[in-house]
Amino acid sequence: MAKDDKRRRCEEVNKDMISSLPNVIIGHILSFLPTKDAVSTCILSKSWRELWKSLSNFDFDDRTWKSKIIFGNFMDRFFYVHNSRENSITKLRLRVHGNYPSSRLSQWIDAAIKDNIEELILWIPLFTHVPLPQRLFSCEKLVVLNLSYGIAIDLLGVGVRFACLKVLHLEGLPMLDDLASIEKLLAGSPVLEELKIEHVDCRSRNALRVCSSSLKRLTIRFTRIRYDRKDPGCRALTLDTPNLELLILTDFVSEELNMQQLPCSLFEASISVAFTHYFIVRLDSYIDMAVQFLRLIMPIVRTLRLCGTTMRILSNAVRKKLPCFEDLPYFGNLTRLEIEASGDCRWMVLHGILKCSVKLEVFIIYKDKAFTVQAKDPPKWQSLAYLNSSVIPKWRNPEFAPRCMRSSLKVIECVDFEWDFSEIEMAEYFIKNALVLEKMAIRFGWGMTHNSKERVAKRLSGYERGSKACQITFSSP
Repeated sequence: MAKDDKRRRCEEVNKDMISSLPNVIIGHILSFLPTKDAVSTCILSKSWRELWKSLSNFDFDDRTWKSKIIFGNFMDRFFYVHNSRENSITKLRLRVHGNYPSSRLSQWIDAAIKDNIEELILWIPLFTHVPLPQRLFSCEKLVVLNLSYGIAIDLLGVGVRFACLKVLHLEGLPMLDDLASIEKLLAGSPVLEELKIEHVDCRSRNALRVCSSSLKRLTIRFTRIRYDRKDPGCRALTLDTPNLELLILTDFVSEELNMQQLPCSLFEASISVAFTHYFIVRLDSYIDMAVQFLRLIMPIVRTLRLCGTTMRILSNAVRKKLPCFEDLPYFGNLTRLEIEASGDCRWMVLHGILKCSVKLEVFIIYKDKAFTVQAKDPPKWQSLAYLNSSVIPKWRNPEFAPRCMRSSLKVIECVDFEWDFSEIEMAEYFIKNALVLEKMAIRFGWGMTHNSKERVAKRLSGYERGSKACQITFSSP
């Protein structure tokens, strides 16, 4: 009797509970698996053989397959079979790295795009030319569209009707030099909330206007432009996005930056701009333009990151004593500030920015790797040669402590902290004068030796603190 009970319990434990579920529920479970794993379930039993084909969510990446040939043959069969079925694909992520004929890739994409497509993510090798079917631009249920590199888009004579599109990512596409096509995509996307444009090799010097009243998150990355004597125009970027909440701007190609409507809801911004030698505008004019652009968002933004190139622009404004950097408006809402700088960029600009940041709570300073002074051995703190070095500017205490240090600044982080004597003096100034500081975090750089870390930690830990609640922590990469 006991043996029968034990056998019955074993049978209950080993019972296949999943196979007894309705196919709809099993299909829903499979949709959370990588497509290759979902396909592998067909060998479990006869009842599972066809289940994966009923899915509508697929994620293909040829790097996860044994060979590109096997992957290509599978994709041919998959789209042939799936194209004959009633249920259409709603989500497709296709990432390929192999050398497939453009015509073959076009057939896959063409078979996948139906009226019910909701999410389409395509990553095609750079030197491939795969045209998108024109009917994609009238898919009114499409919510997410992410296109990278080898995708060719021709909007000549094509109407764009993306009634539900909320996320649009465009990276490295040839069409990104056709700025009119970008504006046409935006005009046909009335509910777009997130836009990301990345182009590292710009060729057009025309003006780009990003206009969207629904846009909340915007990322633009233009890092290089090809100079053409036949097209010496002045490239400009205009933002007309009144409801923007997040702005990540890396633009080394635009000579003009404009903001058509002030985004009063702007919560977070990261700004990286730079002057390059082939610009038509003069350096002083560019600096004035960049500072004026920053002045527009100063009263609004709550979280701000100023990258190394931007800090160098601001330091030039201070060095040249340009009027644009004088009487800066307050950062009325800024509570978190991150800057990336090295050398005189930090000391010449930092005082002015902190003075304007009256509500600042978190301050993080990163070292600009492009301008980091390299040294094999840490300098001797008592060495006159080091202290008088013209390579590393000296930290100078401001005449008056900024308001935020007396009332709101609670967290300070120094990232890639090394043996720069000015960094040590800066840290000591913050420790002594930040009266409500709760945490001072020092994150050492790769170049610091164990002995140097111990000396820095000993010196800063024993320094007089303006806040009794302040804790000083040290960490290594």
